[in-house]
Amino acid sequence: MSTEELTEQAPPTRTCRTCAVEINAASARCPYCGTRQFRYQPILGWRGLLVCLVAVALAVLVTRAVVSASTSVSFASYRSDDLVLLIPSGYTDQLLSSPHGSAIAGFVNPSQADDSETLKATAPAGGTPRSRAFALAGKLRTTPGVELAPVVEVALPGGGRGSAWELLYMLDGADYAVFEYDACDHAVGVTLTLSASKQSLVDELELAVPQSAQPICDGPDFSAIDRADTSVPLRSSS
Repeated sequence: MSTEELTEQAPPTRTCRTCAVEINAASARCPYCGTRQFRYQPILGWRGLLVCLVAVALAVLVTRAVVSASTSVSFASYRSDDLVLLIPSGYTDQLLSSPHGSAIAGFVNPSQADDSETLKATAPAGGTPRSRAFALAGKLRTTPGVELAPVVEVALPGGGRGSAWELLYMLDGADYAVFEYDACDHAVGVTLTLSASKQSLVDELELAVPQSAQPICDGPDFSAIDRADTSVPLRSSS
């Protein structure tokens, strides 16, 4: 019968930095002189810290760019005797006019003619929003250079599904979004046209402008009497 001798391997050792005594290599301090055996080392080192600082700076710049891009458009309120809507700040009034029974307002970016906004309201409405949208789509199909998207129904605030219809198209490098809807208990038909040189601007305008673009129901242009008709005598001041 034979027996195997069991041998135990001695733990590795190292020399103390101060007293030069052989100590356990895993010891954090020398058991004789108490000297710490490992110097404090930063977790990342100066190179890692520099990389982190650069990454944080880039993240801040990217965040600012995204926030700036998402809020690039500021709006101003427009109100006339017949119409009310929001327009991008800096747009200029085109001073458009229309016959009695309708009202129109148009605005354009003076530095980019493709960026524009036009609101037209007509009484009586003249068909449903859907029929007007499809009629416009049919007209655009015969226009050379137009890239037309399908007509879709949308819901404006305060209205259910199908309360408005939207038509998107491109022409001469500009993007257009046209909304057709009714106002004043379906007595007034509204057409809102937005255009921009960049699709991103149209997307921003679509989120803010349609819900604000409305006719003033008792506006003078929607009155049964044409205020500009010279055959209608003016009221006496007495």
